[in-house]
Amino acid sequence: MSKIKVLVVDDSAFMRKAIREILESDPDIEVIDVARNGLEAVDKVKSLNPDVITLDINMPIMDGKEALERIMEENPLPVVVVSSLTKEDAPITMELLDMGAFDYVPKPSGTISLDIHKVADEIVAKVKEAYRARFRIAKRRLVRRGSVSSFSPAKRGVAKYVVALGISTGGPATLIDVLKDCEIDEETSYLVVQHMPPQFTPSLAQRLSEYTPIKFFHASEGQSILGGYGYLAPGGWHMKITPTKRVKLFKDDSYIYYPSVDVLFDSVAEVFCPNAVGVLLTGIGRDGAQGLLKMKQRGCPTIAESEETAVVYGMPAAAKELGAALEILPSYKIADSIKKFLRRIKK
Repeated sequence: MSKIKVLVVDDSAFMRKAIREILESDPDIEVIDVARNGLEAVDKVKSLNPDVITLDINMPIMDGKEALERIMEENPLPVVVVSSLTKEDAPITMELLDMGAFDYVPKPSGTISLDIHKVADEIVAKVKEAYRARFRIAKRRLVRRGSVSSFSPAKRGVAKYVVALGISTGGPATLIDVLKDCEIDEETSYLVVQHMPPQFTPSLAQRLSEYTPIKFFHASEGQSILGGYGYLAPGGWHMKITPTKRVKLFKDDSYIYYPSVDVLFDSVAEVFCPNAVGVLLTGIGRDGAQGLLKMKQRGCPTIAESEETAVVYGMPAAAKELGAALEILPSYKIADSIKKFLRRIKK
């Protein structure tokens, strides 16, 4: 097997050296070059044709956003964002993910992280996952989104029906692409778990509200699940729905991911089924597969994304393996399936 060719992009000489050493500690990876800013990166992508790029955000001459835009327009490649993770950085990082970046790794202590070794395993793992997804990413093109008007329910009653969605690596672009074509009404609520750190989920809720017809809340403890709205689980907390149709946030170390898709799906199965639709989208691992199976067993229609479009075919593959999905569809067909199932349920 040939080595994975990586281009490291960062304006800090220390970070370029440190990230290079981390990557080359793995025998399957070769750092073929480094770049000090986005302009250098764009030029070197053309001449070197790397398999994967690690990309900083804040750089002189050309920043990470403009570089990613150029790369996704001219030569789509897997890009792992390795940058500081602050509340100020969250909106731009969310935008990069929506534009087509594969995933992100937060620098543990700011722009120049002397302790970057703390995330060494994560950097290596995500570069390898990005490489495995390279052929799907190569088919993607830069999406220029326009904001849409959110639905404003005249009534604000407790939801009678819900659509529960779980997603990990590959979002939020896939999530927005599905939800932007969904229909919202005064009786239906959309519940979402996206594997994401606490600094990012408020920005994701804002983007979902801006680019889909659904106004999303960054869910809070005790909040009622009202028809006509969406609720995003906050990073770092599990979210379940109580029998009184309220949000319950809690910690539980027995789950790998915070928040966990399985936690949400299990509670939806208990509280809403059969008046719910379960959807499991792209992501690493198996989170959500068991919960989707429980929803199906309780009489809810369930959908898993197909290998055709899943950036990472892990979570939906696990659902398929368990027989948890009633339908297995590419992402561009999922919204129509959700609408079809909701019409059936409401009859």
